[in-house]
Amino acid sequence: MSALRLALREARAELGAGLRSGVVGLVFVGLAAYLLMSLTNADYVQKMGGADIPRNAPSLVYLMSTGCMFFLFFAWAWVFAQPLLRDRQASLHEVALSMPVSLPAVLWGRFIGAALVGGLLAGSLIAGFIATPLLDWLSMVPHGSVSAPPWAALAFAWFWLLLPAGVGIGALYYLATLKLRSVAGAFALSALLMLLWMFAVVVLKGGHINPMLAAALDPSLFTYAMAKVETWTPGEKRSALLPLTPEFLFNRFVWCVLPLVLLALALRKVQREGMAIERPPRRKRHAASRSRTSTGATSFPPVEISSTGWLRALASEAGWQLSHIVRCRGLWIGVAILLAMGILGGFVHGVWHAEGPMRARPEFLLPLLNSAMFLVVAFVVAALAGMVWRRDHVEGFDAMLDAAPAPSWLRPFGRVIAIVVVIVGLAVLPGVASLFVTALAEPSALSVTTPALYQLLVSAPALLELGLLVVLVHACWSRAAVAYPVSMLLAFFLVLNHELGLVDYPLYEVGIPAHLHLSGMTGWAPWTGYLSALAGYKLGLCVVLAALAAAVVPRGAEGRFARGSGGRFGGPVLVGIVIGLALMVGLGWRLHGELVARGDYVPRDVQDRQAAEWERRWLRSAGRYSVHGGHAALYVESATGKLHGDWILHGVTSDSGNLDAELPADVSGVSATVDERTVAVTIADDHLRLPLGDASGTHTVRLRWELRAPGWSAEGVPAWRGHDALWIRATSAMPRLGVDPSRIARSPLVRKAQGLPPEVILPAVGASVAYDAVAPVGEWEWSVRVDDELVASSVAGAPPRPLAFATGYSPTVRNLAVADMRVRHDATRDHDAAEVGDDVSVMRRCVARRLGMTTGVHTVIEWPHGLGGASVDGSRLLLPESPDWDVSATGVGRALRRADIAQALARGLLVDAAALRDGQGAAWWGEAVPGAIGLLCVGDADGVAVMRQVMALRADQVVRALAASAAPVGDLAQADAKGWATTYGPLAALGWTSRRSPEAFAAAAARIAAGQPVETAMGDAMSEAERVAAFGPPRASDLASSPDGHVTGQRWIWRQGAWVAQPGDIDALLLVHEGASIVPKSISAADRADTDGVLVDALPSYPRPSQRASSPAAR
Repeated sequence: MSALRLALREARAELGAGLRSGVVGLVFVGLAAYLLMSLTNADYVQKMGGADIPRNAPSLVYLMSTGCMFFLFFAWAWVFAQPLLRDRQASLHEVALSMPVSLPAVLWGRFIGAALVGGLLAGSLIAGFIATPLLDWLSMVPHGSVSAPPWAALAFAWFWLLLPAGVGIGALYYLATLKLRSVAGAFALSALLMLLWMFAVVVLKGGHINPMLAAALDPSLFTYAMAKVETWTPGEKRSALLPLTPEFLFNRFVWCVLPLVLLALALRKVQREGMAIERPPRRKRHAASRSRTSTGATSFPPVEISSTGWLRALASEAGWQLSHIVRCRGLWIGVAILLAMGILGGFVHGVWHAEGPMRARPEFLLPLLNSAMFLVVAFVVAALAGMVWRRDHVEGFDAMLDAAPAPSWLRPFGRVIAIVVVIVGLAVLPGVASLFVTALAEPSALSVTTPALYQLLVSAPALLELGLLVVLVHACWSRAAVAYPVSMLLAFFLVLNHELGLVDYPLYEVGIPAHLHLSGMTGWAPWTGYLSALAGYKLGLCVVLAALAAAVVPRGAEGRFARGSGGRFGGPVLVGIVIGLALMVGLGWRLHGELVARGDYVPRDVQDRQAAEWERRWLRSAGRYSVHGGHAALYVESATGKLHGDWILHGVTSDSGNLDAELPADVSGVSATVDERTVAVTIADDHLRLPLGDASGTHTVRLRWELRAPGWSAEGVPAWRGHDALWIRATSAMPRLGVDPSRIARSPLVRKAQGLPPEVILPAVGASVAYDAVAPVGEWEWSVRVDDELVASSVAGAPPRPLAFATGYSPTVRNLAVADMRVRHDATRDHDAAEVGDDVSVMRRCVARRLGMTTGVHTVIEWPHGLGGASVDGSRLLLPESPDWDVSATGVGRALRRADIAQALARGLLVDAAALRDGQGAAWWGEAVPGAIGLLCVGDADGVAVMRQVMALRADQVVRALAASAAPVGDLAQADAKGWATTYGPLAALGWTSRRSPEAFAAAAARIAAGQPVETAMGDAMSEAERVAAFGPPRASDLASSPDGHVTGQRWIWRQGAWVAQPGDIDALLLVHEGASIVPKSISAADRADTDGVLVDALPSYPRPSQRASSPAAR
């Protein structure tokens, strides 16, 4: 028989063996079904950047094809190890190797057969996308959200992404198995591939160190695909193919061509004797005392049947398992690599962050390192749990152990204890890495308690759930060939749920860590109850899983369901099940009450339904309203966290004869009087409407309400009241007069599913809520008391302004006087407080100079992480802990903090001066212009070079915001002020804002305050071309100086999800630093730009990230 025919026969036989194993069918159906299930989840599609594209768009094909390789790494490891192990497992390898046939041809044929099986496994993803029209046909997704299969993208994914990776990585698995003659070699290599992926993502890509090396080290090409897709427009996501760049081709060479070359060289040198002869065991040096033999009779103690004896036997079993684990060199090598990756990732993503450098504090590092390392640690846990469970599953040996006179639960529980100890050890690795980073970069913030609590209460319970689920899988499937793929598939599903948030109810988030925003300002007080209950619930589930594994594992030759096997559910197994279920039921009941009844958890579909009901019932019927002023009094019970509100409003009028208000969360006991007569209020969908009676007159309204004691947050948001602390904003504690446009469902998928018309109609300007306030401009007085102690109040004689206030109250807060301000901060940020105070002073002077208005801010508060961004509420500047209190004193991070400070100060002045309502055009005046002021103030204080750095970082954010927008990107006038306009607006308004005088700002604010829409009020300050560019769809420009110094550039406009080039010349502005500020200079297309500065379009547009410096030196 010729070598070719022999290889083809072996390939056919290997393909048949692989198909008969059942693994291919299991993985094929499982991956395809999971893909289809994921595409039915609207949140998943939006998180993958698919808000305005079909659910089977090419961009999703590339992301899913590369993302699912994390599981395929382990499935391929098993597939490519079987051709070399199948004969050995049946003790037929010597017979097979002695046959007079070409050994290289046999090995090549088996490799080809395994490659075909691996290709079929990868084909499950392609089959899943081909079957996506079934989702539309079965009405599992909104009609029209799935297009025809993208055949070009599917072919590209198959021939360039999946097949080359499967063949190349399979060759490496084949080589590892050939060398080690065990499936452990292939699985160890798969773990190494995961570590390489982690290094490429966390260190190289995250740190922007070397794109070529990042693409080369990531065998899945996920980093490459994500980097490309996240910058695509919706139009490109619907049709584009991944570009075949040098990085892409180099990756395919490294992971496809090079492994095949290595395999060919190895198969040329392989010998039958080397494959047939067993590897000699390692020689171990024993102590002399152990080498002595005894000729005397050995007496054995009698077997102790007491419970104490079996407990000692259980400890002995667990100790024996642990001793084998800790003696494994591979484990310690893996731990060392993981720890090194964690430390390096902490420096790259933390200390050397592109928007830093950052201070290496535990509350900043721990979430970052856990997020970066969780995926790899989870797969290591799944693999280790299976290996430990099957350590003594050797033919004859396990039967001998089963025959011992010991309870059936002893060996399973001993292995479980060993697995638990190892998992806890792996869970603390991110915390250990954070200790090293903190000790090296920020020794003053070093704390052992915080990392230990975080890892033991947040990460360890989730990893224990995953490990015990894997144990149960191995207990149910006695065949390793089935148990390993099933367990790794299960781990992949759980990890993917963690990464994409497909499940959001904490009790259902199996294998997913708890969500929390750890803050130095609040400490652990808001989280101890929630984390303890959730950890107890997860540990209860772990106990149940361990008991079930001990009950169902086969014992000896009796089989799993032999007569009398029901006795396995007695004794410690029954006790474990009862204790575990008791923990789950008791703590689950409490968690449900705190999360749902008293907390903020609402399922996503319920939120969409409530938004639709709110829009149908309240939006169109809301009328214009006005109010002259009044007094608001809030009283907080520190012990319980309850809040009582009493608000008197004077001079209330409404066109519709009703007063609308949006209610805060947890509100109850709402009552109202109008002109001292009690009226019945209508409350639904967190909205209140009360009848005023005479629509033409003015009225005095009194509202009373109560906020229940806060529950727990499924999103990890700390409670703003309770635990002897108060972090109160008026917008979170009081009703907001009017209707809130941000509650409108803007996603086409949601609107279609809820039966809403496709067009989004905003409320009339006079009917909407005040911008970042609870009531429009008026003469307001307010006070906040905690247990009869006045903690904050309005200033007597203050000018009319919107009702917005905030205050922070905690026994541990420190105060630092900086100039005429008071900076409130936690105990670890004394030095940062002085730097923040200096930045606020500098930015306050710059904003006052550019706007001609004086800010009344005299208090700066370090605002806890998770309670909102930078803002000015009354006379207080709230500066979020992350990132503004985490940046170092030097670097671009401090410039970004200054930009945030200046933007918040400018927003407060402009919004107050214009009495701005949230509605049409509000994003321009409330976000774009203040953000541009912030950028200009950074240039004023730090120069053109720093301003250019900040603009480049913000331009990158614009690209991602436009690509990931949950709603279609359209006109800025209709945009949600807190959506993509937040990042796009400041850069687009930079040129226009730089040419405005303080008098121009004051005049525009006066027109808005008089009731004109923002777009109309800009008429005197903008040309028609500027107005269309400012309030229309996004525009982009790329300006630079040509080699001869002349300005060249290109403009684009966003149309139907894609950038469309605009012909014509460009009038540019050169922003240069003169004196103490940035000033604009007009430059036409024929002019030269010989001065160092930043080129921006004269019309509102944002500069592309490729923007270059215009200085001759830069050229």
